[in-house]
Amino acid sequence: MAQDGRPELIQQIHGQEHLAWASQQARDYVIQHNDWRPSIRHQGVMTEVWLAATTFEDASGNPSVTVPVTAEGSSRMTCVHDLLGVRSADVPYERDERRMRAEIRKLNDEIIAAGSPDQVESEAAIRARCEKVPALLLVGFESHGDIASDFGVAVKSLVALRHVDPPEPWGEATENEALADAVLDELKRRNLITAGKADWLAGALTPVEAEVAGFTADSSVRTAAIFRLFTDRSPHIHEAVRAAVTTQSTRKKTSWKLASDLATSLILRSVSEDDSRKRERIRKYLKVSFDAELDQGPWEATFRSGEELTTAALVEVELGNPGPATRELGARAAYPLVVNQQLLDRGPRDIEPEDRRNPGAVVNRMRVATAGVHQLGQALTDHNLGRQIRLVDDAGQIQRTAEGRDIIVKNAGLRHRFQAPGEGPGLVTAPQTPAEILGNALTALGGAIRDVEIAVRKVEAVRAHDGMPAIDALGATKVDCDAWQNILFGTLQKLPIWSSRNAQRHGLAAGDDADLEDEDLEEDDYLDDLVEVQDIEAAG
Repeated sequence: MAQDGRPELIQQIHGQEHLAWASQQARDYVIQHNDWRPSIRHQGVMTEVWLAATTFEDASGNPSVTVPVTAEGSSRMTCVHDLLGVRSADVPYERDERRMRAEIRKLNDEIIAAGSPDQVESEAAIRARCEKVPALLLVGFESHGDIASDFGVAVKSLVALRHVDPPEPWGEATENEALADAVLDELKRRNLITAGKADWLAGALTPVEAEVAGFTADSSVRTAAIFRLFTDRSPHIHEAVRAAVTTQSTRKKTSWKLASDLATSLILRSVSEDDSRKRERIRKYLKVSFDAELDQGPWEATFRSGEELTTAALVEVELGNPGPATRELGARAAYPLVVNQQLLDRGPRDIEPEDRRNPGAVVNRMRVATAGVHQLGQALTDHNLGRQIRLVDDAGQIQRTAEGRDIIVKNAGLRHRFQAPGEGPGLVTAPQTPAEILGNALTALGGAIRDVEIAVRKVEAVRAHDGMPAIDALGATKVDCDAWQNILFGTLQKLPIWSSRNAQRHGLAAGDDADLEDEDLEEDDYLDDLVEVQDIEAAG
């Protein structure tokens, strides 16, 4: 501290070279351990740094210099200087005011010439964000009682409050809540949603208030509305979401996963659960309850009743084109299935192979099948009745035990009935029709193919003495490999035909278009290669 009690810090240096060396050491440490440059590039310094007048006394005899130096926020200022191409050690000795004014004038001219902020060149925008930093200047302090008035000690104590014993971090859940509210505020500010709708989506209305305001007390309808809004790709909505997220956090951009996480934070406000552990478990499941496939086609969140929506979804499935209605149905029904914990984040661990699909993948599988649409519709019906979701058959009739009791949907049962792609349509007890018999046969085929996959992994897992895969060194006999290849190649030739027959009869199922655009092209190349190999071997 200055001897006469001035609110000033004193720093002894051996010369400008000493200051440059120390500054470079600090810069290297900050860039390695606390690099703020990615955030500052996109939004500048968001919170003020604390400045204190600091005098550098040069032991080599050069004049002392006094400049404001960051007592708190040195990492941010170091990153700002790095982005501007400035050496921090040169700042105290820079006295060329005309050069500084010329730089600011040049930067302003570039911004004005661009016409609008969105058109400013990237490098100019970064410089503009770095040239202006919010700051608090510490000009003194009042000591308490008989404590000595030491400005240096006071500054250290103030900084310690921020770094030595900082507030507890918010955590992901709380941060997402704040960002989700910021998104709603931004959408409302831009007149993309009304104030009433913002309150409804935020969970600020009671069920009665929601009905009076023209919305609904049905939390599953609100769920679909929130999810659709936050993942909407229309330019105005997407830009509002992006602006809210990037200005209220250090994130540079948004993603489908982040939008889904923010939506989950608002959706969870409908859950009245006092047990915090159970609530966090529901939050975990809800975050993965909306499959990315819901974002692959257009759909709107409507106020249709559950019965109307189910009927529309059945029509789409029967026409072989699951679309907007099935997507909305899946987004709605995911809420009661997960909140009632009748659909969990994975299948039972004691059943092999373990079903690791998240709830969203199971719901997506359900929405493209008639039986699944009926079950999703029943989930909405029972949710509105305030009861556990009951099991229905392929025609939508409630299933009961021999004693006449309703059968309740369970996680394992849903996963077994609506299996993952490649597992087949699922087994039907006592099949009667050709379709049911064929379904059982295809399910058996799916299991056999999975067994082949597991068997291949076991073969590749066998290690030789040197630790390398034994199959790579020893191989397998040609007659066996030829026989296996013929069987597999014959099967591969049939699968595209079967798929084509199904598409001709029922239309393309959800997601098939995307598969045909990329994955099937790769399979076609693979089949061409196999045919070429077969031709070469036959010619040989």
